Amino acid sequence: MIEIALMLCLLLSGAPAREPAASVTVPFILDHNRMLVDVEIQRTDGSRRTARLWVDTGNPSFFMSEALARDLGTDLSAIGSTPMVPPPAHFRIGGMPLDFQGVESHVSLAKWQFNTMHNDGNLPSTVLRRYQVVFDYPARLLTIAEPGSLEHRGVRAPAAVNQETGIVQIDAVIDGDSLSFAVEVGAAYSFADSVVVARLLERHPSLPRITGAVGCANMWGWWPPDEQKAPVVRVSEIMWGPMRLAGVGVVGVPSVAPGGPPLGAWYSRKTARPVNGFLGPNAFKAFRVEIDYAGGAVYFEKTGEFDTFDTDLVGLTLRPEDDGSYSVLGVVSKDGKPAVGGVEPGDKLLGIGDLKTTGATMGTVVDALRGKPGDIRYLILERGGNKFRIEAKVTRLLP
Repeated sequence: MIEIALMLCLLLSGAPAREPAASVTVPFILDHNRMLVDVEIQRTDGSRRTARLWVDTGNPSFFMSEALARDLGTDLSAIGSTPMVPPPAHFRIGGMPLDFQGVESHVSLAKWQFNTMHNDGNLPSTVLRRYQVVFDYPARLLTIAEPGSLEHRGVRAPAAVNQETGIVQIDAVIDGDSLSFAVEVGAAYSFADSVVVARLLERHPSLPRITGAVGCANMWGWWPPDEQKAPVVRVSEIMWGPMRLAGVGVVGVPSVAPGGPPLGAWYSRKTARPVNGFLGPNAFKAFRVEIDYAGGAVYFEKTGEFDTFDTDLVGLTLRPEDDGSYSVLGVVSKDGKPAVGGVEPGDKLLGIGDLKTTGATMGTVVDALRGKPGDIRYLILERGGNKFRIEAKVTRLLP
């Protein structure tokens, strides 16, 4: 009773409120290699709701779904496909406030951006750069901390940080070429200018390669354009700063739009110096990755194993549609031959075995196509209003 009375006295006497936590660690979900975390957002009426955000180190803008915006009480009177809005007033992750002040914010009307991950918005690079951040892939944990509050662990790689956008890049060497790649945990895979990939294949024509983005290399189906025609190559070695990365799959991308600039030129608008592309989670899922934005460095600690079977699956390039369904963009080609027979571009993928694909996340759909080489997956498709089923074989597409 004395202890309770003492606590009440302290509260009534105006005792100072407890300081916010200097850091917080929360679990994340990995879907199609994309990191998803739950946060609390305050509505305009003062109440709070939980929202699922996609952790996005390559996008300086905050965007949210129309459904989230309406639930928060956001004014949607702006005109346009992605109307500008003020960011919501209060965000918290694991009880720790997140600073969204001054971050450019949009409401996106592209439903497929949210259908593919079942997310409500993103956690952009302009917010992350205000903190010290750890992406622990093997443990599936995200840590966000006040700058300088965490002790560094692992191998230090000097990094260039665009202080306006918060995008980080590290210099690399591939086959003697000096290059630079952004750190892109928001992507599903690693991408490079097609000229880089073409030069590598010209020097080493025996490198494993396929035509058509597949698995997590099949990032959106809408971007990059013509994913069904993109070359994908298994790079023997990438020296990324002091880190040696072996067997990383990389997609070659010629442009972001018909007649548009190469990937590096487009992405370099957001980086401190020109880049040749970006490395995604497939390159560092075996690592605990810490970004020290204030110190201009990334720390890598290997605590897991590399996934060398990331392209063992049925070779289809898919596109998520606004209604939650998935259509076939193309069939992956290996050694000049299609990896799957009986499927044509434009077919709608309705099911994989017992899985109904419409309404499922892209990660769920792609994972259902995985297996051991030789395994059979039964695909339910629709073409011209007619449904049909085929047996498709799992293939090791990039050894």
